[in-house]
Amino acid sequence: MGWRFRKSIGIGKFFRVNLSKSGIGFSVGVPGYRISLGPDKKIRRTVGIPGTGIYNTEVIGERNTKKRNVCPHCNSPLTAKAKYCSNCGTKIK
Repeated sequence: MGWRFRKSIGIGKFFRVNLSKSGIGFSVGVPGYRISLGPDKKIRRTVGIPGTGIYNTEVIGERNTKKRNVCPHCNSPLTAKAKYCSNCGTKIK
């Protein structure tokens, strides 16, 4: 099993910055309930019983950082290497 690293820095009463080997994440919440955005861009909800170590974590969403290519004239989706829009024929720069 490989080494792991994790450090949590509390900022204010409800906000945390989480540092790990894979990157930086952020979380907000109170003891027993927390919403987190991890370095993998997944949004997680954690519910637990404080002081017991019993908790449940569930992925509730994923932050979409990928920009979609669309035609500037008609807004139809384009492939990555498109030179012309297949819908309206507009030349793509």
